[in-house]
Amino acid sequence: MNWSLWILEYGYVDRFPASNLFAAQPNQGHRRMPYCFGLARSADRTVLIDTGFADPVVYDRLTAKYGSTRWAAPVDVLARMGLAASDIDTILLTHNHFDHAGCVDAFPAAHVWIQQREIAAYQAAAARPARFEFLTRSCQAGLPDQLAARRSTLADGPAVVAPGLSLRPAHDTHTAGSQLVVVDNEADGTWLFAGDNVYAYENLDGLHGDGVLAPIAMTTGSATAWLDLADEMLATVGGEARRILPFHEAAVWDVFPSATFSDGLHLAEVSLAAGHPSVLRGRQPSPSPSPGG
Repeated sequence: MNWSLWILEYGYVDRFPASNLFAAQPNQGHRRMPYCFGLARSADRTVLIDTGFADPVVYDRLTAKYGSTRWAAPVDVLARMGLAASDIDTILLTHNHFDHAGCVDAFPAAHVWIQQREIAAYQAAAARPARFEFLTRSCQAGLPDQLAARRSTLADGPAVVAPGLSLRPAHDTHTAGSQLVVVDNEADGTWLFAGDNVYAYENLDGLHGDGVLAPIAMTTGSATAWLDLADEMLATVGGEARRILPFHEAAVWDVFPSATFSDGLHLAEVSLAAGHPSVLRGRQPSPSPSPGG
């Protein structure tokens, strides 16, 4: 089985504090941070990895915090690839945060997968006194009810979604019930969607390119749990960090062949299976190094 893989940008903030991406690393300046989701297609399946969000109120709030921003509804971003919301048959949610799970209802025909622990932990945190609000601050509050009203699977640990497409728990890291999406292609090997357990390649490469893992800063779990997870992720992809796919890393547009749309948003073509034409055709993709580079 082979899957075509893309990373689609639906927004960005222009001045995000880099110290928010790396634990105990102040004074790292600012960087443009994209907001993205993933797309995986086989011969007969069309799968989203996360959904993004669409909310003008949140756009305004993020603009006030982080300077210039740009946004497009995820369904409109998919339309650039010739896909409608009804074409999505499956959604794999890496975790329950608004920028990853905020558009679940925009894809009513899709079967949604998330870790059972992620939903249970959110419900337990929401029941705590207001002083524990940090635990739910970024969550998509209505997600449990949305899942109860539609086709969904609350996975209890590892799960196979389809041939070559599987889920792996990443508990007590970025969130209590985070999960990874692993793609095993016969043609070009293993790829791994990390959700927010990798913000930037420096998390894996080291802040100085020295290979010293730099734990993520925004987490409800522990740095120790994340370090063990990062080591496992790298082992899964044979140590090739560029096979671990982040959703908030602007460098992906340089690592993989990509296109820039008229609104400044990007699309990266990670892997192309036989039978799927390149969505970059007719555009001017930038050259890219190999994934292991």
